[in-house]
Formats: sequence, structure tokens, C-alpha cells
Amino acid sequence: MDANRRDERLGEEVARLRDIALAAGAIQQEGCGRRRDIAYKSATDMVTDVDRRVEAFLFERLGEEFPRDGVRAEEGTGRAGDSGRVWHVDPLDGTTNYVHGHPFYAVSLGCAGAGGPELGAVYAPALDELYLARRGGGATLERPQRGDPARRLALAGPVALERALLATGFPYERGEVAALNCDLVKDFLLRPCHDVRRGGSAALDLCHVAAGRLDGYWEFRLQPWDVAAGVLVAREAGAVVTDLDGDDDALHGRHVLAAAPGLHAVMLAVIRAGAAGYGLLRDD
Repeated sequence: MDANRRDERLGEEVARLRDIALAAGAIQQEGCGRRRDIAYKSATDMVTDVDRRVEAFLFERLGEEFPRDGVRAEEGTGRAGDSGRVWHVDPLDGTTNYVHGHPFYAVSLGCAGAGGPELGAVYAPALDELYLARRGGGATLERPQRGDPARRLALAGPVALERALLATGFPYERGEVAALNCDLVKDFLLRPCHDVRRGGSAALDLCHVAAGRLDGYWEFRLQPWDVAAGVLVAREAGAVVTDLDGDDDALHGRHVLAAAPGLHAVMLAVIRAGAAGYGLLRDD
């Protein structure tokens, strides 16, 4: 397929993806404030009936709109495809926030092919933020409930660490990874940076790097459905996104670092120095 036809196809698919993400977000909001069935996958890892309802909806809609693509979703729904593309689906990224009524949660839909992420949508209905991206076509932020038009996302330029607002996340495993991350938060605060936030949704943290609200974000022990959409949004806005070994394949590396150009290398050096001896990165 030539480049022009590929771009035209991806543009058409973004429009369909937008509708799917908005409908999934509406299901999330419908469940807010209601009594929910909650199961525990571990002491801290929850799944609700809303996670499952949204996942079932997305599986059906993706099958209708993209029947040849594979699907891998967080709660176990999946199918093989023959297109060479796979949708990585998180029906409710930020379940803990959702259960506690904290508005930092989203639906995350990322489609990846042989060359990496191609399409991405992250919709946070409680924040009225819809992020869309296609490879080579840029990233946008729209506020659909207000009716505001989509605006193109583009990072302004280099940010020094001492002027940077950073974010991180903590895995459900509260062992040495959490201990390392506490050490890294301390390292960054004492250098110092402006501050460090912990939002609770990898997809939204990546999108907030794209929007310039965060200058850098790192996290350990993630899955492709956590990052597939957000990685593309951040990259299309001009952020540098890698795993914590510095490789471009942030989708399968299980660790991610996204930052404004110039800041990324500084953050990577701090993280790798702090992680030395933990055995969590390839060269440790």
C-alpha cells in the first residue's frame, strides 16, 4: 500500500475509533456512583463489572469495524486476526481511581502493526478529554462534552530537569519495584525537579506528556494495553518514548519513559543509575 493510501485509510479509521472510544466512556460514566461488583486479582489489583462491560462492548465493536485485526484486552478477551495488526485494549485504565471516585481514569485503545503503534485513542470521560493519534498524522486533544474542536498537540521544546514536572506510577506488586520507585522519586525531588505526580493511569500520564502538562513520565511493569495508545499520542506530539533500556519498543518492554526532547536522556540516566543492582533492566 502506498503512503498516500495508507494515510487516507488511517484517517478514516481514526474517525471510527473516535466513536468507539466515546461510547465506551459513556458506559464508564453510566456506572459511576452505582453499587459495583468488585473482584480482586491480587491484594491491590481490582476488576469491576464496569471493566468487563466495557471490554465486552469494545470486543464487539472492534470486531464490527476492524474484523481482520486481532484483539488483546486486559481482562482476557482476545482473538487472532489475519491483518498483521492487534488492538491492545484497556477498558478501564485507572480502576482503583474509578472505584474510589477519583476522576483520573480512561478507556485506552491502541492498534499496533509490524512497525509499531498505528492508531490510538484515550478517552477520560470524567475529565472530558479525548486524545486521538495516527502514525505520521499527529495527535489531537478534543473536549467532546463541551463541543470544543480538536486541537493539535505539539511540545514547545526542551525542558531542563530543574523546571520539569514529572510523573510516575507504581505496580500492583509492592516489592522491590515499589522500593526502587520510591528511591527514584526521592532522587528526582532532591536534584531537584519542580515536583513528581502519581496519577494512576499510564494512558493518561502519557497523554499529559503529549499535552505539555507533564514534562516526563516513567513507570515499571506495564502491559501493552496500558501504553499502546498513549505511546503513540506522546510520540506524535513530539515526545521521546522508549523503554528504560532506551529502546524504541516501549510497547513490549514492560517499562516506559516518555519525556520532552532533551529531558529524556537526563531522566534515563537518573533512572538507570538508581536501578543499578536491582536486576530490573537489561544491563543490570
